[in-house]
Amino acid sequence: MNDLEKMLQLNIDDIEPMEVSPIKKKQVLRNILNQKKRRQLRYAIAAALLACGICASMAALSPTIASQIPIVKNVVDYFNGESTQFIYFDEYATVISSMETSNDTTIEIADAIYDGTNVTITLSIKSEKDLGKQPVFWNPIETNGIIEGGGVTSMKKVADKTYAAVMTITPDFKGRSPRTVKLSWTPGSLWDPDTDVIVEGDWSFKFKLKKIHVEKIHAGYSETKEEFSLKIPSIDVTGYTINVPFEIELPSKYSYFFLPGIELEAKDEFGNPYEMITNSGSSSNRQRDVEGSYTFANLQNGAEKLILTPKLVTEKEEIQFEPFTVNISEEYRK
Repeated sequence: MNDLEKMLQLNIDDIEPMEVSPIKKKQVLRNILNQKKRRQLRYAIAAALLACGICASMAALSPTIASQIPIVKNVVDYFNGESTQFIYFDEYATVISSMETSNDTTIEIADAIYDGTNVTITLSIKSEKDLGKQPVFWNPIETNGIIEGGGVTSMKKVADKTYAAVMTITPDFKGRSPRTVKLSWTPGSLWDPDTDVIVEGDWSFKFKLKKIHVEKIHAGYSETKEEFSLKIPSIDVTGYTINVPFEIELPSKYSYFFLPGIELEAKDEFGNPYEMITNSGSSSNRQRDVEGSYTFANLQNGAEKLILTPKLVTEKEEIQFEPFTVNISEEYRK
């Protein structure tokens, strides 16, 4: 008897109910909805292919249908082994599936997440021209009409003239993060830094993202060492990331030529280290302090506490601050 036959013979009254946390319920719902979105596209393509008699001849493939076939299937799979950032990506990502072709080069934005601090976007490139190992986009992304505050792009060549990429940007919202962000991007060109070859194009993307649920957890950390005051009043936890906003108050006689930086080491109670996804910092209008944030991948299975150890880095020295512990609410434990 195969698995399907066994399942069909199950008596639903014999199945014991299980307690499921609210976050798990949300994750299951998101997975179902995202799978529906992806499957609808595949089914539409399959139906169109059958209607066109594609089994008889690939030449009959409609350009419109061909344009809906993803360049790279599930972009994050190419980065999963190198980073813990994408363990929970599929559970929270919004499907974008926007594709633009110009100058024999196609760019597709596949999925994206907005966690209240960062926007993470997966994309792929297919070109008739050789763009080298890691081509670079010329223009940054605008968020709510503002050029990104900071960002990082990981690019990987996955086949001949085909690339997978992940962009994580940290917009400078100048205050409370909005519930929805509008993103617009005209890449302008792709540059191969090894050969200095530039491929220009008229690609243009516009889309919106809603903020996934964010839980603000009290940290209440404040410490002063050598006249530098570090404050971390709270951290923002989502099912995808942990964001740690911070503020550094500078000494009155500090030289502003180079702003100090903060390094945060993150571990859980089992000693598991947590990878930094991105960090940002800038001077406030008062020119008396530095504000920024650190972003880590969310807690691993079974962890309940995040232990953070800050270190301040200036032009002349490194100042070690005392570690502190934040308890993560049960809803956001994996």
